[in-house]
Parts: sequence; C-alpha cells; structure tokens
Amino acid sequence: HIGHLYSALLADALHRHRELHERGGRFATGTDEHGLKIQTTATAAGSLPQHFCDRISAEFRELFIQADISYTDFIRTTEPRHRQAVEHFWSTLQDRGWLYRAKYEGWYCTAEETFLAASQVTERPDSQGCKHMVSLESGHQVHWTHEENYMFKLSEFQDPLLRWLQENRLTITPEPFYQLVLQWLKQELPDLSISRDRSRLQWGIPVPGDSTQTIYVWVDALVNYLTVVGYPDAHHNWWPAACHIVGKDILKFHAIYWPALLMAAGLDPPEQIFVHSHWTVQGQKMSKSLGNVVDPRACFERYTVDGFRYFLLKQGVPERDCDYYDEKVIKLVNSELADV
Repeated sequence: HIGHLYSALLADALHRHRELHERGGRFATGTDEHGLKIQTTATAAGSLPQHFCDRISAEFRELFIQADISYTDFIRTTEPRHRQAVEHFWSTLQDRGWLYRAKYEGWYCTAEETFLAASQVTERPDSQGCKHMVSLESGHQVHWTHEENYMFKLSEFQDPLLRWLQENRLTITPEPFYQLVLQWLKQELPDLSISRDRSRLQWGIPVPGDSTQTIYVWVDALVNYLTVVGYPDAHHNWWPAACHIVGKDILKFHAIYWPALLMAAGLDPPEQIFVHSHWTVQGQKMSKSLGNVVDPRACFERYTVDGFRYFLLKQGVPERDCDYYDEKVIKLVNSELADV
C-alpha cells in the first residue's frame, strides 16, 4: 500500500536532491525476508518461505520501478552477501564479549517480531468474543514465550546512547521523535534477546557455531545497511555517512537497538535517522481486514506517477499521521499540476 511506497519515495527525493548538488551517494532499499512472521505466512499460503519471498520481493521491486524510485541497490536479506555480513557482525559482537546465553520469557508479537513488556500488552476480546492478549500500541496478538536465547548487553549502552544523542541533537528528526527516544532512554533499558530457538524459527540465519539458535530477525535486517556498503571489508568508504529513513513504528529498533549494536561492534551510529508518520484512511490505519488499503498502482493510473508522487511529498507531514482520500489528491493535482 502507499505506506510501503512512502518511505522509498522520501529516500528517492533525498537521493535526487543530493545528486542535483553533485554530492553523489548511494540509495539502498529492498526486502527484509526472514523471521517467524514470514515463516508463518508462507506456511499458511501453502508455499515454501523462499518461494513466498521471491514473489513478494518481485512485487516490491516492480512497484518501485513503476514509481520511478531511483535506487542504486535493491538488497534482499536472503542474499549470500547479506548472510556473510550478518555472520561476521554476530561473531564480532560475540568476540567483543557483548553476548551471553540465558533463559528468557515474555510476550512475543509475531506481527512486529518483538518482545513486549507487561506494560505494553492488555487483554481484549476478538470479534467472536474470545479474549486474547494484544499489543497496546498495534492491537496485534501476543503469545507468552519461554526460551533459552542469546542476550545482548543492551543495558550497558544506556549512558553511551544518551551521550550520543545529546551531543548530536539533529541525528533524529523531526524533533518530536528525538524527544521520544530521549524519553525511552530515561526508562529502564533491559538486555535484548537476539536469537530464537531453531525448533520454532527455521526461516532465518543460524547463529554461527550454534545450530540450535536462529539470529533475531531485527539484528539480521538492520545489518543490511552495512551489507550494501561492502561490510565487512569495504564499508569504510561509506559508513557512518548514512541517513536512514524509517516509519515511526520501527523507530526503537533504529534509534536504540541499532546504534547500540553498532557501538558494541566498534562502529559509529549512522549520521541521521529521518522518521515519518503513517498514512491513514478516514482516520484509521490501513488494513486488509478493514478493506481500506490504498493500492499505489491504481493511483498511478488515475493521477499519473508524477502526480501521485507529488501528492505524497507535498501532503505528507513527517511528524504526524496524514489522512488519505481521493478528493484530496484530485484537488491538489488539479489546482497545482493540471493545465489551465
């Protein structure tokens, strides 16, 4: 839907702006293809995970081509070059003493691929009246999970992360999201479970030297930013001169977990994290179950590619959710782009 397109479009605009000013650069996008959510969805569709990912990734690539997204690298996390980068990154964390094994339990949200604290979940009835535990923020169902995993010593990075942000105030923009991350860092920051039991999650990169564990999908996915600049051998020419463009729903992964992991691996955090909000339809988040998903391909046909790109860039306000309806697009395109 248009939410998937919006992040890529913002990155495309930034890349084109830099090219106009002869600064050059690289623009990477792609598909994150591992994890329990993919494994479960592929099984439900009667497909092998790899075949399922091949189809979905091709759809994203086709959408971006149709939208004239000027990426220089389309990375898939199932590529051999990425697996090599992830394995090296993991081994670096382990060699530097930042990982340990421990029993871990908590509420796991498969849709978001993350553990949630007790304060982040609540009990709600579904449409049939059956009660389930769900995420307070997203409404997605959560399940109590008990495993022995590898843990990352995230708690030891609370002060380094605070210093990094306080010394680099413009690292996270817009300002409200910078303040939000500061609030998170002033709360308890527990160690992070960064692997899953292989018997539950087979669709992912195995932990090097331990075939009983699978690397946590977010550690796997975040390393893609290093993969595309040649990590572990040739990344020094580009890193950390990176700007991440992310939706607000994945801010914590990019602004807390990722910088801490980089510091632990002896690397600097990215120079900038630009955060955007969501597109809604009549005040509601887009959802297949609600039948309110806006297909960007249909919008291209109706308003032209340039017309719809212009609408999203002109009307999107990064610090707050923006509501979509067809009349708004028609009014803007007719008043600012149509021949008169």
